Amino acid sequence: MTLLGILLALALERLLSQTLPLGRPTLPGLLISRAGDAAWLQSAWLPPLLLAIPVLLTGYVDLLIHGPLLQTLLSVVILVLCLGPRDLSDDVRALMAAREAGDQRRSDALAQTLLHSVEDYGQRRSLLGALFVQSHERLFGVLLWFFLLGPAGAVLYRAASRLPRIWHEIQPGGAAELAAMRLHAAAAWWTARVVALLFGLSGSLDDALAAWRRVGERATDWRERTWDVLAGVAVAALSSEPEDGDGPALPSTLDEVLREVLALQNRALLILLAAFAAFTAGGFIV
Repeated sequence: MTLLGILLALALERLLSQTLPLGRPTLPGLLISRAGDAAWLQSAWLPPLLLAIPVLLTGYVDLLIHGPLLQTLLSVVILVLCLGPRDLSDDVRALMAAREAGDQRRSDALAQTLLHSVEDYGQRRSLLGALFVQSHERLFGVLLWFFLLGPAGAVLYRAASRLPRIWHEIQPGGAAELAAMRLHAAAAWWTARVVALLFGLSGSLDDALAAWRRVGERATDWRERTWDVLAGVAVAALSSEPEDGDGPALPSTLDEVLREVLALQNRALLILLAAFAAFTAGGFIV
């Protein structure tokens, strides 16, 4: 039922994401903004508390529900709310359409939106690196935590990934924002590496592994390294062997690169779903 819930949620989220404000952190942001400049908002214990409350409530509701159909329904609802807020392909195709139409202002605005992040580390500053990180944030991170812990896991990663942005927009630079950033990076530590491997398997694995080794050789902060591994390995996986044999190369134009990013994401998603199916089948066999 876990795999069924994932498949249904992916299909439903794809249908609804263009019409409904799914996945947007409106309620937490509204509550914090209403508190104004209260000193307790800068406390480092507040982000963990705000993370724990929805996770524990979701886990409690999940325990109360019995029956595979109701559990699947809960899984679908939680996943649809946690994925997004938009499919990455929608934003990438909008960027490509703006470039094709010659609308430089819209193209720049869309690129800046994709580049926007609180933890602006390493290769995330490049558009390609940011696209792969966005793919992790909008899709893969939530799916992996959901498969590990069920609906509570999906809520955990969704909340952890959004808390830094909320504090950055309302009260940046304090202990609370730093705590939220650390929670986000801790939640992404293992998922980012799994997703980097998925992108490597979906593209040029040799180039991806070489990039992984280069990241590992650099002495960086543990949070920075997590995002560098994800972005650097995924970008390297885009490389292809040219016909003249002179070494790996990226596609020649930006539009071709953007299309290959989406193709790489789709291949990585298929590999992940196949792995989920294998684990699920193994559980039934045991």
